[in-house]
Amino acid sequence: MFRPVRAASLAALLLSTGACADFLTTNSSAAPTASQALTAAFTAVPVGFSNNTSSFGGDADGVASLWMPGPNGRAFGREGLMGGGLGDAFDGAMNPGRGFGHEGPFGGRFGGGLSCTGAYNAATGRFVCTPITRGGLTITQSASYKTTVGVAQQAFDTATTNTVNVQTAVTGTISWVRDSTRRGGFDGRRGPEHGGHIVGDTATILAANTTINHRSDRTVGGLATGSTRRTVDGTSNGEESTAGSSSRGAFTAKRFAADTTKGLIVPIVDGKKTYPVAGTVIRVMSATVTVAGAAATTASRREVITYDGTDKAKVTITINGQTTSCTMQLPRGRPGCK
Repeated sequence: MFRPVRAASLAALLLSTGACADFLTTNSSAAPTASQALTAAFTAVPVGFSNNTSSFGGDADGVASLWMPGPNGRAFGREGLMGGGLGDAFDGAMNPGRGFGHEGPFGGRFGGGLSCTGAYNAATGRFVCTPITRGGLTITQSASYKTTVGVAQQAFDTATTNTVNVQTAVTGTISWVRDSTRRGGFDGRRGPEHGGHIVGDTATILAANTTINHRSDRTVGGLATGSTRRTVDGTSNGEESTAGSSSRGAFTAKRFAADTTKGLIVPIVDGKKTYPVAGTVIRVMSATVTVAGAAATTASRREVITYDGTDKAKVTITINGQTTSCTMQLPRGRPGCK
């Protein structure tokens, strides 16, 4: 159930002050608006969140490591957007056309049918996957399939299924205990070697428990044979809450991520990559760190991406209440901000 991700250099995740300033302010010459630890929280999605359907391109690689992506996780996006950047289908980076098995933009596992064991529930009209528990997290998913005229189907059909709705929930708790026999490592989940810090902070983490609660709901239309465009609407939200002990004392850390996709339209042309030509994507993230005896430190970021049929998407970025207007070249561009 864990999707593959692009490789990212671990060194790139140990962020310098300049990199953090560029991320949280959209202006590399400006001073950072939050602590380095908080900045790191925006580089990738919360643990397990990548099992959701969302616009975030990042992945914690299925391994919790205190706001740090796993060894194969995607951190800062090539677009300069948070949470690993935009998912490929949102910026025109998908393979051209419909793709094998009706994959292509918004097809595949989340659009073209779930690849899981389970059973069809006639009462709800949904195919329900058998829950999977892995590394302390339990993933449950279900899907509904309908033809172009709205007739419910028990399974995905590559020729006649036109609309798929996928609902996902990810819950669980992961415990970390510092293992002094491993160089800077943590045991408990056999996670990647880690410096024992929330990235960017100097306090050494001794033990921590991270509780996960994520959900998503996405509907994709235009999957039937002969369709010339796909439509997408969906929501996701998730919270990652960590409590533990450190060399500076007890601490708590919380991170929230969510997005809403409204009226997204992507043309489908065989042999040609395409990007959305209509619709809006609203993405939000926030993070808070509190160490015993000190005031809480909080940061937030909101990104609104609007597609208007041109090859430049409009991007509005609000960081801790300050808003900047940008444009982003499609496909695969970076926001250019005023």
